[in-house]
Amino acid sequence: MILRHGDHFNPEIFKLYDQYPKVEYVLSSDIRIVKANTNKPGITEELAEHILSVKPHKEYQLQDSDNNVIQLHTLKSTDCGVAFLLEYQGRTIYHAGDLNHWIWREETKQSNNDMTAKFNQEMLLLQDKSIDIAFAPLDPRQEDWYYLGLEKLLNTAKVTYAFPMHFWDKPEIVQNFKQERSAFLNGAEIIAVSDSGQSWTIDL
Repeated sequence: MILRHGDHFNPEIFKLYDQYPKVEYVLSSDIRIVKANTNKPGITEELAEHILSVKPHKEYQLQDSDNNVIQLHTLKSTDCGVAFLLEYQGRTIYHAGDLNHWIWREETKQSNNDMTAKFNQEMLLLQDKSIDIAFAPLDPRQEDWYYLGLEKLLNTAKVTYAFPMHFWDKPEIVQNFKQERSAFLNGAEIIAVSDSGQSWTIDL
């Protein structure tokens, strides 16, 4: 696989195929798949058959091992890749990827205005949707504007649980968000993610 951003997925996921031969992978179409041959490593032909390459603003139907339908909608990232909206057995999960309101101090006003317009356009696709679990960026590198993307999501869709991500080594930004923006959470429970390897049991 070739990526512009090395943090977009972990190649370790492909080891799941050895344990779960029915596994299906869903990857953005801007990830170039490199197939293995005698001269270079990569994805085998057999594994490549289990990879679905998806584009923005499309709908896909997947199936679990019991043939239950998983409905997948994609949104266009404001950076690289796509965002995923999954509907499965009456539940909805949203994973933003790098779809975020990326405002930066060093960018021009025009560039930031363009970013705002693009982000708001994608949020219209989530207007008034009920989302059980959402994963969205909360990036401290944005300084004063770190909260914009997640807060907009929470006030566009009806989110029950929100998992902040993309905060690098500064998990304290999650508590800052909960305290500083408490009036704008729209009833969502913000999960205090603090480290890798954590797990939660959520009753939906």
